[in-house]
Amino acid sequence: MTQLSTEAERFFARYRYPDWLVTHSRVVGRIAAAFVEARRLDAEPIDEETVVLAGYLHDIGRSPLLAGDPRDHNVLSALVLAAEGLERCAEPARRHAIYTVLDPGLAPRTFADKLVYVADRRGGQAVEALEERARDTALRNPKYAVEIERAIPIAKELEREVFAQLTFAPEDLAERLR
Repeated sequence: MTQLSTEAERFFARYRYPDWLVTHSRVVGRIAAAFVEARRLDAEPIDEETVVLAGYLHDIGRSPLLAGDPRDHNVLSALVLAAEGLERCAEPARRHAIYTVLDPGLAPRTFADKLVYVADRRGGQAVEALEERARDTALRNPKYAVEIERAIPIAKELEREVFAQLTFAPEDLAERLR
């Protein structure tokens, strides 16, 4: 997995990620890697490298190089990843924003999508509780505040679904990243 974090670091530099975005992306990538490593033997099969790399690069659409583009960052992330030859990471990135669960066309579908979605729900600048992270996101993005609040119960259900296929509980996540 170290190779994937090294690959992600090259993208962070090329797309001029600000420090806060580098920190967030590292946290989400590490959470995605922890999820992949802790899957139960009977868990749904996934492309492990895709999940981890998508975890690291899910927010590439927030790059300052894309400032001024009116599309949502998750849509931009999917477009950039596809253009960079990482088509396999495009769908998890496109489906990662908290409010996507409210749109049947954008909601996470595959287990890989769900792993990246939940990794982002739990990773801010550090590991956070889902509700805390969601409400902080709403404060920073007031135009989405109503949708974010509506999405929290659905996000919690996805979190339960993901953790049911892992060998550790949500409250143990921060310890897993130490």
